[in-house]
Amino acid sequence: MKSEQAMWMVVLLVVMTAGCTYRGAKKPQRLSAPYGDRQVWAVVPLRNESGSLHADGLKAADQLAQRLETVMGLDTVPVNRVLAAMQSLEMPGVSDAADVAQLRSVLGVDALVVGTLTAYDPYDPPKLGIAIELYFDPQRQSAHATNLRDLVRAGTDDITPPEQVNQPRRPVSVVSGFYDASDPAVHQQLVKYAASRSDVDGHDPERVWRLYQIDMDLYTEFVTYLVSKQLLRVEQDRLAPPMLAAEPAT
Repeated sequence: MKSEQAMWMVVLLVVMTAGCTYRGAKKPQRLSAPYGDRQVWAVVPLRNESGSLHADGLKAADQLAQRLETVMGLDTVPVNRVLAAMQSLEMPGVSDAADVAQLRSVLGVDALVVGTLTAYDPYDPPKLGIAIELYFDPQRQSAHATNLRDLVRAGTDDITPPEQVNQPRRPVSVVSGFYDASDPAVHQQLVKYAASRSDVDGHDPERVWRLYQIDMDLYTEFVTYLVSKQLLRVEQDRLAPPMLAAEPAT
């Protein structure tokens, strides 16, 4: 009898340990920006080139801005603030680098994110394609940066065109991806991401990934997280000092 009780105690201990390990491993990874100073970014409503009438570039931009807002070292201007600036400039869309430079200068931000929805299929399993470009002004001095509180709280009437617009630049970084939930690699990342959110959402971590797969808003949240992570990795590589050439072997 004592032997049987001891066996069940061991089994219970193993199960409890495994459960604790699982819970500890599913903490969401917080992204970090590779810059020395805190940056303020703005996201332009994404162009819809997916061919789907259901795709909403404004909503996708808002999702992307929210993901970037959680990055350590980054703040983002609300997308409706970007829309107000575009309306004040009578700018229906951002079509070239000159538009980017003007809008970035009006908003007083360090960088502007411009992107496109390249694919959109909300039916299970969902598919979403996104391509984004980062236009960053490394010469902008922090002394001339607009206070973040003013950027967020200022009214539409406060927007005035700048006296001088920075010269147009090419994007410093470009990332794109096609995320098909039926792809095993994407599915694995989806399960991991959903599990990291289960404590917050109050759902069973074993099944919460299904919610992210059947709800396109949640799936877009997941994809914008991956895109943000990819963009920051590219930026980190861009800013990393070049490796010293290895000396030839003798």
